[in-house]
Amino acid sequence: MRFTFTNGAFAALVVGLGVTSSHAGEMPQVSAATGESAAAPAAATATLPPPSARVGRISLVLGKVEFRGPGDARWSAASVNDPVATGVALRTDPQSRAEIRVGADTIDLAEGTEIAVARLDQPMAEIAVKQGRIDLDIRRLIPGESIQLDVSRGGVWLLDQGRYDVDAGGGNHPTRITAFTGDARFVGSGSDLPIASGYQVQLSGERPMKAEIAATIGDDDFASWCKARSVDDLTLAAPYFVSREMTGYAALDAAGDWRSTDKYGEVWVPKALPADWAPYRDGHWRWLAPWGWSWVDDQPWGFATSHFGRWLFADGHWVWVPGGLTADPVWAPAVVDFLGTPGVGLSYADGPGPAIAWFPLAPDEVYWPSYTRDIDYIRSINRGSVADLGAIYFGANGEPPAKVTNGQFANRGFASVVPRAVFVGGEAIETALLTIPDRRLRNAPAIMGSPKIGAPPPVPVRVAAASSRTPQSAPQVTTARSTKTAAWDSIVRAAAIRSRNFQEAARARFTHLRVFGAAELTHLRHSIVLRVARADHAASEARRRIIRR
Repeated sequence: MRFTFTNGAFAALVVGLGVTSSHAGEMPQVSAATGESAAAPAAATATLPPPSARVGRISLVLGKVEFRGPGDARWSAASVNDPVATGVALRTDPQSRAEIRVGADTIDLAEGTEIAVARLDQPMAEIAVKQGRIDLDIRRLIPGESIQLDVSRGGVWLLDQGRYDVDAGGGNHPTRITAFTGDARFVGSGSDLPIASGYQVQLSGERPMKAEIAATIGDDDFASWCKARSVDDLTLAAPYFVSREMTGYAALDAAGDWRSTDKYGEVWVPKALPADWAPYRDGHWRWLAPWGWSWVDDQPWGFATSHFGRWLFADGHWVWVPGGLTADPVWAPAVVDFLGTPGVGLSYADGPGPAIAWFPLAPDEVYWPSYTRDIDYIRSINRGSVADLGAIYFGANGEPPAKVTNGQFANRGFASVVPRAVFVGGEAIETALLTIPDRRLRNAPAIMGSPKIGAPPPVPVRVAAASSRTPQSAPQVTTARSTKTAAWDSIVRAAAIRSRNFQEAARARFTHLRVFGAAELTHLRHSIVLRVARADHAASEARRRIIRR
């Protein structure tokens, strides 16, 4: 991978220990699939590996926080419950803070921080910290898993569960890595430094880099704030009924009650909702590659209930059924089906154009995603909510069985319907709802998992024309700035590009970095990230070699 920062360039290479990464070339395939449409051949989807089962959420926004999804050309305002996955970038302005939760783990962003998620899946998380400071509260890190943080001076590996603080630094500003609890390791600029629990490493300078190790001192304002936001799972009921790997579980207890039922086991009932409330109505849609259209709920507790389990309407109120306990639940962009014609939507009388309609799936109704044809993945995403996983298979025609596509769909009558422009534009749903005759909703064909409508077109970037008095060098300056921006924009896409030139050079030059003890290799799992300091012109040449490949 190639990472470019404002204070200098360095390359980060993920070199497998004697194996080729199964993720090499993954993101280019995903990008090709983002133009979802009804005409897309099933064979193309079949070539895509299933996406990560693990997705985090933005759990707190204080002030101005911006979000950029995979492939997005522009930043947009971040909101609570925005999904955080591979390819997502976030930044806070100088007076703002944000928080991310992934399962039971928490990542807090200080003021003036920018990060990009280079990888987020079950065995590994990798986050590039361009600038600013983050605090991490890691509750689970089992053997075979690793967490890696990339900063301008090198890389940080978190080797055990615990609480950590990383100030990216860069230039004249020192990099600080603190292990309040847990163990970490820094590798970069010719240094290999263990960071024990209760210690801090301060790195300054470039060539040579100076390292100072000292015991941690008292918490400052940001560290105290992060510590105060820590959630004690022992005070919650939710972890007894759902996995702690289900992102969003910690928000449920304060907003609803757990009840025991004979048929569905433990269910969750939200409190203080309007009489006409229905799932997937109070929020908006956001395109997130490679999944496609993903629901962002406006309720602070709405992440877990929108992306896992099923909804049931009984005795005049809604009940969320998490299903059977699954250790590692698989995230879904929205557990719904759509109505109408794939790629078009739902036509209706006197309407100016087609609408988009969807409804929540009920217990034992199959969620069939459109972004993969991996049958094991499709079964795993339904595990706990569908009793007979054997009923999930591809028929002779390569499509889901009729029993799945032509089901009764208990919640069809609670469909939400909005104009197509509202859906695609990511606008608020509740204020744009259309009234459609119930008979039309009952008779409309169901579309499994997705409306088969592609990503919204990119917003054109307005470029001011240069005046005749502009010096000849001005276009060069603009190009340089665009190149730097594009390099940062591609920070995650580059993570999936195999660079054999980089790998061979790294193996030849940095073989000594692979001489770790067996115990340390277990912690570092399947990858070692090697960073090679390069001048800008050398990095540009290397990037051109990658593109040609």
